[in-house]
Amino acid sequence: MNKTAELVTVKTVAKAADCAVSTVSRALRDDPSISDAAKQRIRQVAESLDYRPLRRRRPKKENSQNPGSVLAGKRLLVVSLGLDRSLISLPVVSSAISGVEDAFSELGVRFQIAHIPDLQAVPAHLDFDQTDGLFLIGALQGKMLIESNRTLMERLSRIPSVWLLGRPQGCEGDCVGANDVLLGEKAADYLADHGHQHVAFLSPKPDHLIMTNRETGFVSQAMRRGLDIQRFVDPPSRGWKLPIKPPLSTDAVQHLVDQLLNASKRPTAIFAGADSVAAVVYGSLARRGIKVGDEISVISGNNDHAFITGLYPHLTTFDIHAHDIGRLAVRQLETRLSMNNAIANVDLTLEPHLTPGESVRQL
Repeated sequence: MNKTAELVTVKTVAKAADCAVSTVSRALRDDPSISDAAKQRIRQVAESLDYRPLRRRRPKKENSQNPGSVLAGKRLLVVSLGLDRSLISLPVVSSAISGVEDAFSELGVRFQIAHIPDLQAVPAHLDFDQTDGLFLIGALQGKMLIESNRTLMERLSRIPSVWLLGRPQGCEGDCVGANDVLLGEKAADYLADHGHQHVAFLSPKPDHLIMTNRETGFVSQAMRRGLDIQRFVDPPSRGWKLPIKPPLSTDAVQHLVDQLLNASKRPTAIFAGADSVAAVVYGSLARRGIKVGDEISVISGNNDHAFITGLYPHLTTFDIHAHDIGRLAVRQLETRLSMNNAIANVDLTLEPHLTPGESVRQL
């Protein structure tokens, strides 16, 4: 294989195919959730780039200085907790899981995926006593997860674990995710640098850990930059309950957009905490004949292609590198197991990077 081909990764193929990394990963694995037409197109792109899945060679037995991955031979699980299965297919979540899968593939390590939407009904086939390591994805609304089944969560806390994207309040284990506070700070700086003095944070999920961190960063940096900031946040009228379902509804976001538009001093720019929120904001504004990028600016986070493809003007957002988060989580579990689980909880965050669009106007 030539040197150029060695640099081609799943992320390279995804960029060339104009789709999410998780979509490429599933298409190349012949996942039935991907259409045959999409599989064929992605495979053609991968072939044109001379993409080849990387594999780490197993160490030779005689080379005692290269023992291979500590994960080899371990029983490993990727487990979702308190989430409706539909949430696992969200681009940012599936991309993080895809990162775990790709890292395992390179290591030649096998694993299983399990879903526990109802923490009071743990599948009988899951034997956590025989599990060596966990990758966890859980509901991030306050302490809902640990309070729903403390016995289960305490049992899981005794297994070496890494949370993907966020660690729910009160839970144990390492965590690998995006630096969401920094993302909020960068969003405030970007709007300030483009001349916006009256800005708003908008979210229908104010008690969600990721949203809370992004709001904290945005509000604090906006204040440091001397901006006039307003908050438009409102949880679901019926509150949250497990399993968490896709929380966004047009009505919920539209209600917040109405508040914003009726404010005595209307903001010129909105930081929608996630692309899923921004996509609904676009629709709510369009129904009122308001043009994004002209009459009002919008910025967001996640770089979720499934949500932002087709938005006009193209959304300005931040890439949180979800696929890399999954890969880093595997490395962190390797570290924890190599130290016999004898270290305190570790938090690792990746820096988000701007993906500019045309949704923020220069004033």
